[in-house]
Amino acid sequence: MTMYRQIWLLAAIRAIRMFMITMPIIVLYWQSHGLLLRDIFILQVVYSISIVLFELPSGYFADRFGHRLSLILGSMAGAIGFFTYWAFPSYAGFLVAEVVLALSAGFMSGARDALLYDTLEHFKADALYTKWQGRLMAIGNASEAVAAVAAGIVASLSSIATVLLVQWIVMIAAIPCAFALTNVPAKANAIQKSLREIVRFSLRENKRLRFLTLYAGGLSASTLTMVWFIQPHWEMLGVNILYFGYLWAGLNLIVGLGSLMAHKVETWLRFRTLFGIMAIAPLVLYGLTAYFSATLLVLMVTPLFWLLRGVSNPLIQDYVQRECAAGERATVLSINALATRLIFSIFSPFLGWIGDIWGLQTAFLASGLVFGVITIVAFAYLLTVWRPVRV
Repeated sequence: MTMYRQIWLLAAIRAIRMFMITMPIIVLYWQSHGLLLRDIFILQVVYSISIVLFELPSGYFADRFGHRLSLILGSMAGAIGFFTYWAFPSYAGFLVAEVVLALSAGFMSGARDALLYDTLEHFKADALYTKWQGRLMAIGNASEAVAAVAAGIVASLSSIATVLLVQWIVMIAAIPCAFALTNVPAKANAIQKSLREIVRFSLRENKRLRFLTLYAGGLSASTLTMVWFIQPHWEMLGVNILYFGYLWAGLNLIVGLGSLMAHKVETWLRFRTLFGIMAIAPLVLYGLTAYFSATLLVLMVTPLFWLLRGVSNPLIQDYVQRECAAGERATVLSINALATRLIFSIFSPFLGWIGDIWGLQTAFLASGLVFGVITIVAFAYLLTVWRPVRV
């Protein structure tokens, strides 16, 4: 195994997984099969609840039986999930597909990032995690940007159903890349904890991880909610569907730019300043999106959600992984992802219902209030227990 071979295989898997040609049109695909906005959020809650059920066991599976095997299973489940979406286009088929895709995400999420950290640590380069994770995220987002442009072309030349077929074919390509990965040998003094011990350590014994998990969950849920609001918002603003793919491509390039900037931003700003800005961002950004009615102004504000997503993800993952040992990283990262899905599952149906009844502007105000309170409170508690090295 060489470090660069392993990293670029992980980059290839991320690029394939992020080639989400369905994303710019998926809400329209659901609506063409009779789903209302509240139905779409319920569908995503089913996905999130499935994540809640699968995330911890799959993360622990990766730590116990190998990150490579977990990534292989996740790649296979991803291909099966999108095949189901294409072959069974009904609400029941969508529900089954979302459950399978949640299983895929569970196997992939913690294992992929933990394997990167363990690989860098094995080659004594773990201090570069934020930099490499930012690069891999940027590659993934560039892939999603290309996919977004392709989505509009494929949908206009053929149909939305063809977009789902292309998505399935692309997902198959991740399987051989996963097989080509190498497991990083465990340290001789590594202690294998039980799942219960890791959960207790993350949420009870280690207060830094506890509040960082709440902070990351609220922040990620805020940007995830905007992902599902943005397409109906463009539609409300009168944006032609022809431009959806290009807009989505631009947003993903912004995420990639943020990911590339993350390690630089960390050196420019003190911990309190950086995490404080990110804490108030949901409140400010949702408030501005609700306030502005001009299309141009809205299109200038909403990309900041994607910039926030790009900068925050590698930074927070770096801080999380510094707090845990090899052999438990995938599980701890799964707990982190679980917090996002729990918060999203609790609040997003309510926010979607507000959007259906009182309009998107009111839903944006409610979203800013909900997620802003979570991140600001979590940040306040985080300051009381964490004195990081980089201040």
